[in-house]
Amino acid sequence: LPFNAMTFEDGSSRIWTDRNNRRLLVFARLRDSVTLAQAQSVLDVVSRRLAQQYPASDKGISVRVLPEILARPQPYANTAFRVISGLFLGLAGLVLLLACMNVESILLSRATARRREMGIRGALGADRSRLIRLVLTESFLLALFGGAAGVALGVWTAGLSSSIHLANVPLHLDSVFDWRVFSYAFGAAICCGILVGLVPAAQASHTEITSVLHEGGSRSLASGRRHTRDLLVVLQVAGSLMVLIVAGLFVRGLQQAQGAYLGFDPDHVLNVLLDPNEIGYTTARTNEFYRELEARARALPGVQSVSLAANIPMGSFPSREPVYVENRPLAPGRQPESISFNSVDPGYLATMHIPLLRGRSFAESDDENAPLVAIINQDMAAHFWPNEDPIGRRFSTRGPTGPFAEVVGVAQDGKYQTITEDRKPYFYLPIAQNYASRRFLQIRSAVAPASLAASVRREILDFDPAMPILDVETMKESLGGALGFFIFRVGALLAGVMGLIGLTLAVVGVYGVVSFAVSLRTREIGIRIALGASKGAVLQSVLRQGLTLVATGILVGLTGAWALTRTMIHSFVGVSPTDPITFAAAVILLSSVALVACWIPARRAMRVDPIVALRHE
Repeated sequence: LPFNAMTFEDGSSRIWTDRNNRRLLVFARLRDSVTLAQAQSVLDVVSRRLAQQYPASDKGISVRVLPEILARPQPYANTAFRVISGLFLGLAGLVLLLACMNVESILLSRATARRREMGIRGALGADRSRLIRLVLTESFLLALFGGAAGVALGVWTAGLSSSIHLANVPLHLDSVFDWRVFSYAFGAAICCGILVGLVPAAQASHTEITSVLHEGGSRSLASGRRHTRDLLVVLQVAGSLMVLIVAGLFVRGLQQAQGAYLGFDPDHVLNVLLDPNEIGYTTARTNEFYRELEARARALPGVQSVSLAANIPMGSFPSREPVYVENRPLAPGRQPESISFNSVDPGYLATMHIPLLRGRSFAESDDENAPLVAIINQDMAAHFWPNEDPIGRRFSTRGPTGPFAEVVGVAQDGKYQTITEDRKPYFYLPIAQNYASRRFLQIRSAVAPASLAASVRREILDFDPAMPILDVETMKESLGGALGFFIFRVGALLAGVMGLIGLTLAVVGVYGVVSFAVSLRTREIGIRIALGASKGAVLQSVLRQGLTLVATGILVGLTGAWALTRTMIHSFVGVSPTDPITFAAAVILLSSVALVACWIPARRAMRVDPIVALRHE
């Protein structure tokens, strides 16, 4: 729409007359020869000139040039999304590293077991390059088939993202096949497969034929490679523990956020979004429509209270206005603070169960003909009037000379824009004194709020069949949107999946190394049993080897997790990045599963028949 369409909004003329009103964004297309840095330098000159020409409003205000893609949905609003995306890309890289170490450990074990085979091949005339090509070809095929399976699984799981619903956000997650993404993933799998095959290939090709063909040579050489495999297992356990702890912190953070007090009660509240202005209603007719709708909604069975508001918590980015405190002039060059607010009717605080700590709520008499009034939250009272009674104080959003609104009440702090936000100043204005055509009808009921949706629709369409109903959802559903719990639920889900994959990889690595060690020690174990060693002693010996690796990995992982999570302190809500419960639970889970992985080959070692073992050797 052209800017002239904004005349439908009350106070839209302030865009052209009030230099403190900063609602507009400037879009520009750069010439081919101009960089962002050059554009920034030019606009720096412009902003300095404006500050000199209009010091009251523009001094201290700078202009920031951003690529358009970083300004969606609005400048700086998607910083959290980029941080979360980078975090999970890092976790995915860590899981990939765990997988590489797992495959490397298995290939090293196979290379050790095949040393006799490689010695025979060398004795028959195979040169070193041919042996390297043989092992690398096997590693390449492993990566090829694994990468193909992973890409196929990725295509399937990407399709699930299109079913994600972001409350109050008209956003479609594009999940069509993107050859660049999947080529990158497939290429990464191939490269990793080749890289992890280099060391086993080098070891397999560097074979001393006389040594490996001599009886027992493979065992002596295998023992020399044991430290490399053990180190890989330790790193696998450490990396898996780090991923598990991060996953646990996300899950704990989601639990804490969902159980945290938001400053209001979202249970049993239905939100209905309407905008009569879309079908040409005037201000007077809009006000009459909402009065009639509130009366009809209150008469519905099960309804406890009804209210109207221009915004709902965490439903969208709230409106902001500069605040000028009466009799408190700003220092030269200092700009007024921009504070978020909401326009509500007298029943809003009661419907949302927002405690009023001091003063009074809005009344029906606080209309357009009455003196301007406002309700502020605790943080705004402490910010502007510390150690003072804010009731009766006045402030303006129009300029240092007013008109001023009188503070008539102080409400409890809460969450207004996002779940993660800290305490911040906030205020409420009567919607009768701060007109908004687009409003949320909020209904608190004693019954399930969703059951009232059909009745509310009938009442609206009975009043005016042409009235567009923009949205109907419960407050709980609204809190599941992009500004609410959505990011935390997705984060907990992705972190949990990655943690499970990392745990599986670590367990497979531990099991593989311990099982391989048992196979190499079959003759030794047979001799021990023949000399009178008990099954318990054999079990203890094998378990000690595996659990020593696990314990070392856990110590390394705890250190790494402590350092990692402290850098992610802003990614968790309601839980410390060094939460002892999460750390302890991850350690117990990993230790328990690793114990099972060690116990299975240890139990097999107990059953070694010394006669069979010695005859085989």
